[in-house]
Amino acid sequence: MKRKKLFLILYVVVIAVLGLVCIDAVDFFHFGVTKVQQEKLIEINENWAIKGRKDVQQLGKLPQVFFHDTKQVTLFRQLPDGLNSDSILVFTNRFQDVTVKIGGQERYSYCGVLPNSTRQMNNNTFCIVGFTKEDSGKIIEVMFHSPLKNTSLYLPNFYIGTETGILLELLRYDASSLVFSGIMFFFAFLFFAMYIREHIGKGDNCNIMAQSSVLMALSGIWSIANSPIIHLLVQNDIILGFLAFNAFMLLPLVIPIFYGNVLEAHKGSLNKLAVIAAVNFILQNIVCFLGLFQYIQMMPITYIISILSLMALIGLTFQEHKKRDTYYATGFLIATVIFMGFFILDVFRFFYDVPLDNAKYFRYGILTFIIVILWICAKRMLCYVEVEVENRIYKELALRDVLTHLPNRAALEERIERLEENKAVCKFLTVILMDVNGLKPVNDKSGHGAGDRLLCEAARSIKTAFPEEDDAWYRLGGDEFVVLMTETEIDNEECQQRLLKATERWKNFEHGPVSISCGSRTVKDVIVTREGVHRLMHEADQMMYKNKFQYYQKKVNKKNSQDTV
Repeated sequence: MKRKKLFLILYVVVIAVLGLVCIDAVDFFHFGVTKVQQEKLIEINENWAIKGRKDVQQLGKLPQVFFHDTKQVTLFRQLPDGLNSDSILVFTNRFQDVTVKIGGQERYSYCGVLPNSTRQMNNNTFCIVGFTKEDSGKIIEVMFHSPLKNTSLYLPNFYIGTETGILLELLRYDASSLVFSGIMFFFAFLFFAMYIREHIGKGDNCNIMAQSSVLMALSGIWSIANSPIIHLLVQNDIILGFLAFNAFMLLPLVIPIFYGNVLEAHKGSLNKLAVIAAVNFILQNIVCFLGLFQYIQMMPITYIISILSLMALIGLTFQEHKKRDTYYATGFLIATVIFMGFFILDVFRFFYDVPLDNAKYFRYGILTFIIVILWICAKRMLCYVEVEVENRIYKELALRDVLTHLPNRAALEERIERLEENKAVCKFLTVILMDVNGLKPVNDKSGHGAGDRLLCEAARSIKTAFPEEDDAWYRLGGDEFVVLMTETEIDNEECQQRLLKATERWKNFEHGPVSISCGSRTVKDVIVTREGVHRLMHEADQMMYKNKFQYYQKKVNKKNSQDTV
C-alpha cells in the first residue's frame, strides 16, 4: 500500500475520534456538568450556605470549586417537601472525606478508612444517602474534608430521585465509559484466546498476544472502576479504589513491554522504563500499606512516569521510523503520538478539575491507538497470509511430481520422517517398488512426448491398482514408482495380478503393449523407522528386478520362437 493512502486512512481515524472528543468536550469546559434529562430527578444546587469558623456565607449555584483557608467546609440547606422512603440523595465526590447529617443526626459517612486500620484510601466515589418521610423540610448538612494538601474543595451537584431514576441517569451519563470498558474486555478476551492458540501451536506471537490482552484488561479495569454506575451497583469503594489505582499504575509497566515486541532493537531501553514503572508500583503500594500517603496523593508521580514513558516511546518509535521508513513503523509512531496527546488531556483535566471520571480522554486515546494498531496488524497479517500461501504453493511444487502429479521422493522421505517422529506402530507396513517396462523403446521410437504419456498412464494405473490408502503412491524418478501403505497387507503375487488387470488397456497402446514390473515386502506390527523402510524398499527392489528379468526373458524367448518358425 502506498504511504499516501496509509496516511489518508490514519487521518480519517484521527479526525473521527477528535470529532467524538469535541462533542463530549462540553463536560470539560463546564466542570463536567451534564443537564439532567430525567424529569423524576430534582436538582438542589441552589440556596446552599457554607458554614465557616465564624460566619455563614451564601453560595451561588453548584457545582463549584471552593477555596478556603482550611481543608474542611460544611454546606447546609433545607430539604424540599414530599420526600419518602424511596427517595435518595446522590452527588459526586472527588477523593474527599464526606459526612452527611439530617436534622443533626449523622446519616452517611465516607472517609476512605480501610477496615481495622487507621490508613485511608480515598477513591473518586459516588455518594448515596437514603431519605424517609420525616426528613421533609429538615436541615441537611454536608461536610467535605480534603485529604490533599491544598485549600480547594469540590462542591458537587446534588440530585434527589428514586433509585431507578438515578440508575437511568447514570446509564446515560456513563454510557461511553461502559461501552469502552466492554470493548476493552472483549479485546482482552480475544487476544487471550489468540495467545492460547499461538501457545498450543508453538507460534512466534505468544508474547505480544499475552501483553496485548493484559494491556486491554488493565485499560478496561481502570475505566470501569471509575464508573459511577459501578459504584452504585457494587457499593464497595475500597475494592474499586484499589483496582482503579493499581490498574493505572500498571499501565506504564505493561506499555514498554508491549512495545518491546515491536521495537526489538530498543528492547533494553524499554525494559528500563518498565523497571522504573515496576519500582513505582511496588513503592506506592508499600507506602499506602504503611499509611504514610494515599494513592491519590501519589497519583501525580504515576502521571509523570507515564508521560515520560510515552515521550521516550515516541522518541524510540521515531528512530525506528527514520531507520526503516515503513508503514509499520510510521503507523506505530502516529498511534503513539495520538495516545500521548489524549493522555496529556486527561492529566490536565485531573489537575485542573479532579473529575469523577478521570479516564475519559484516556479512553479516546487507547481506542484510537487500538484502531491504528489493529489496522497495521491486519495489513501485516494479510502480508503474512500471502507469504504463507506462496510458501505452501512452493512446498506443494517441491513435494509433487509435475508430470504425473504424484508425490515425489522428497514427499516420501518427509512422510517417513513424520511417521518416525510420531513413533507410529503399523499393523502392516507394505512397500511396493515398480518399474515401467518398455519406456526406453517408446522414447527412442516415438519421442519423449509419447514416453511422458506412458508415464502418466502408468501413474493412473498404479493408483487404480492400489486404492486402499490415500496419497500412498510416489514417483521416485524416471520410470520408478513406489507405494507405501501402513494398514494393508499385499503379497508379491497379488501385486502383479492387480497391475496386470490395471494395465489391460495398454494392450492397444499406440506404441505396443507395455507392462509394469513390481516387487513387494510386508512386515507386521512394526514401529516405523527410516532404516526399516529403506531396508524394505531395498528388498522389494530386488524382487522387482527378478520380475523384470523374467519379463524380458519371456519376451526374448518369444521373439526367438517366432524367428525359428
